[in-house]
Amino acid sequence: MNRAAAFLLLATIGCRQSEGSYQGYANRTAAIGDSALATVTSYLTLDSTAAVRYDSSAAARLERLSTRFGGIMRPDTVAVFHRQMLEGLDSLVLAMRVLRDRETSCNQERTIDCVDTRDFNYILSSIHSGVRIYLDARRRLRETMRSLGATFPDPPPVSPSALTSRAPARPPS
Repeated sequence: MNRAAAFLLLATIGCRQSEGSYQGYANRTAAIGDSALATVTSYLTLDSTAAVRYDSSAAARLERLSTRFGGIMRPDTVAVFHRQMLEGLDSLVLAMRVLRDRETSCNQERTIDCVDTRDFNYILSSIHSGVRIYLDARRRLRETMRSLGATFPDPPPVSPSALTSRAPARPPS
């Protein structure tokens, strides 16, 4: 009888910890992922004719948070959505790196590699795509977490019109 009682006690504690761990996972995922996303929201309002400038502090924060986000993945039913969210954040990191590399080349007077208006649309489109991938996967993760009994906070406010790709700027004739 003692073994059965001990097993029942351990099983009960394990189930309670599992429920709590989903909520803890939901809280960490939302906080870290949404903070990473917030570092690039200023780029969402730019169009391809605007000057797109590299923000080193935003890029460093984005990379740090994206790495941290990848480290909290769970090996279960929500992993596929977490990977998709991470893919979106990785797209943002790469877009920021391209922008940094282009500005660095320009500052070093290697003008063939300078950012010009032809590059802005591609860089901004990559940022928009990364945000869309992240938010779509986040929505699906939120639905799954809800079915597992965990609450998931609302996503950060991003205007749907800010996520639409803009037409590339035409070079002057």
